[in-house]
Amino acid sequence: MSTTRRAFTAHGESTTQRSSALGRSPWLLIVDIGLPLGLFYGLRALGVTDLISLLVGVIPGLVSSAVSLVRNRRTDLVGMAVVVSMVASTVVALIGGDARVLLVRNAWVSLPFALITLWSLRHPQPLTYVVTRALFAPRAAIMDWLWETNARFREAWKWITVWWGIACIIDAIARVVIAYTLPISVVPATDPIITIATIVALQPVTLVLLHRSGTWHQVFARRLRPAGAGAVGGGG
Repeated sequence: MSTTRRAFTAHGESTTQRSSALGRSPWLLIVDIGLPLGLFYGLRALGVTDLISLLVGVIPGLVSSAVSLVRNRRTDLVGMAVVVSMVASTVVALIGGDARVLLVRNAWVSLPFALITLWSLRHPQPLTYVVTRALFAPRAAIMDWLWETNARFREAWKWITVWWGIACIIDAIARVVIAYTLPISVVPATDPIITIATIVALQPVTLVLLHRSGTWHQVFARRLRPAGAGAVGGGG
């Protein structure tokens, strides 16, 4: 799973949603992190080359992303980007014989996503708002109402989008620098560390901006308020 997908689903969850996420997290940790690392270091210990070990390690994540896309039965742009980056980096690595190409595959997702995220500020609704609204469908009505009536809510999402774009650019740069400066044997172990660091860095910003807008409770309270019920402070 890419950094962006993990980050999008990591914030704003109700108690029920968090329990569901925790129920799936062991499987995600095994398929997306544990299995690829185990295959890579296990095969290297058996004398397999870095390139082949990395190629085999890509398979679990590729299968996981493909299964997720099929199971959801809808177009998931982030998921599609993950699959395309995996396939493209695998093909390039095979043609060029360069193992480090596979080590930067997540940067192939983070950097374009960052640029698209920042570009979305030119549109009526920024990408972070659109994707969060889609992920939390039961809250779509209240989010739409707040977007139409509350200037502070709109402003919060614009700044959230700016910070997400900056964080993803830093994430991509860090992955490229690490992939081409550290020994190949070390780089795979740094991938989950970068992912966690990016997610952790994004959460306080998102939380603070929504809390400052005065709308966090209305959007992500366990029991949703019906759209249009009561006045929203700071409307515009």
